[in-house]
Amino acid sequence: MAILVIVMLGSMVAMSLLFRLQAEEHASSAGADSEQAWLAAMSGVEEAFRMAAAAKPGGTEWRDNPHAFKDRFVCDSGSERWYFTVYSKGDEDSLDPLRYGITDEASRLNLNTASKESLLRIPGVDQRLIDSLGGKEPIPTMTFALGGLNDSNGWTLPRQMQSLGELLAFSGFNPQVLYGEDANCNLRLDPNEDDGNERPPADNHDGKLDLGLSAFLTVHSYDLNVDNKGIVRTDINDSKDPFPLVELPAALTNFITALRTNSLRVDHPADLLEAKMQVKDDKGAAVEIQSGVDKAQLTQVIDLFYGTSAKKSEGLVNVNTASIKVLAALPGMDDPLAEAIASGRRSTSPEHRTTIAWLFEEGVLDAEHFKKVAPYITARSFQFTFHVVGYSLPSRKFRALEVGIDVAGGKRSVTYLRDLTRLGLPLELQERSAEGSNQARAKERPNRTLNDRKITHG
Repeated sequence: MAILVIVMLGSMVAMSLLFRLQAEEHASSAGADSEQAWLAAMSGVEEAFRMAAAAKPGGTEWRDNPHAFKDRFVCDSGSERWYFTVYSKGDEDSLDPLRYGITDEASRLNLNTASKESLLRIPGVDQRLIDSLGGKEPIPTMTFALGGLNDSNGWTLPRQMQSLGELLAFSGFNPQVLYGEDANCNLRLDPNEDDGNERPPADNHDGKLDLGLSAFLTVHSYDLNVDNKGIVRTDINDSKDPFPLVELPAALTNFITALRTNSLRVDHPADLLEAKMQVKDDKGAAVEIQSGVDKAQLTQVIDLFYGTSAKKSEGLVNVNTASIKVLAALPGMDDPLAEAIASGRRSTSPEHRTTIAWLFEEGVLDAEHFKKVAPYITARSFQFTFHVVGYSLPSRKFRALEVGIDVAGGKRSVTYLRDLTRLGLPLELQERSAEGSNQARAKERPNRTLNDRKITHG
């Protein structure tokens, strides 16, 4: 009997060890697959970085580019083929719920810099929400400009917001208001999911995913005070700041010199458009001088000059990408002007949209409206957000991420990263062969992101 007990105990120990080894092997395999899915997703992040950094002012090839971002083959690890897809919410006027590209933060209104009046023009914002934020009205200060005195201050938030999620701490800002039908921020409707959190209603069956205020607002957008070649712009108001090392019209340099000599300031180089002023000549007589800036010179002036020596300007809205609703919320704008901009950019080449000057050059805005809007807009973007999924076939292992990146000044940084894998597959997984996915791109740059990491299976 004792011998039988010993044999049975030995068998049980052996089976336990075998189960443990199998469990560890399974866990190791699952961990390796998860790591590979993560790295496949990070290959998509790398491609987003590459596209964003290579983007030229006025260009939008990063917004919807299935060739670069959809079902991109990464590598074959033996029993699995790995891919990534980068995607964002589809445009308002599109029937497709998704687009394969990244979203620039400059296409949204920056909560930290927007005026109270601009915020009230955003769909879903009312006076009750504004009052909840408790913004403050500072004592106004006045600065001299060509057109007279300008108020340089306005309503501001009680503190700088680091994320839109901070709004949930204020009365009236619940997940439905902030995220609409996308409470998980995964660009999917999940009417049957219940994770214990307060959730907005399910799909209203209009065929579109309502993103609430998150579709219109951001806290991460700024433009650098450099020209399109990366050279620091000249401060019009600083007499010690030398003129750019390019040929400039004599009328322009004389006008700026006169501004500096007479201690007159301009808030933005757009103020030089068709500008004139009275100065005294050597004999003390009043004479009128003109800037000479018209359609022919405006692009150069906007690119090379600025009204401050600050290194960056926060909250500028990209007129080449912002929605009509965001454009209409800007000071000096309304719905007809916003619609005119949206229509005009569709018929204007990216090469001509490198600065905001195209709005005047193409007759979209007259000189008066252009000067009012110019301080709030830009023609380029440096901060982006997107979703990416790295996945394998045939096993369909995956990792899904929500990512924010910044490429300003040639630097690259991840500003935000959220793992959404637990929420399930965000889109249908498809397969493209390595040749079909990358053949056309081979001439540009081989896909070295994940292959260089020497990913192996198991």
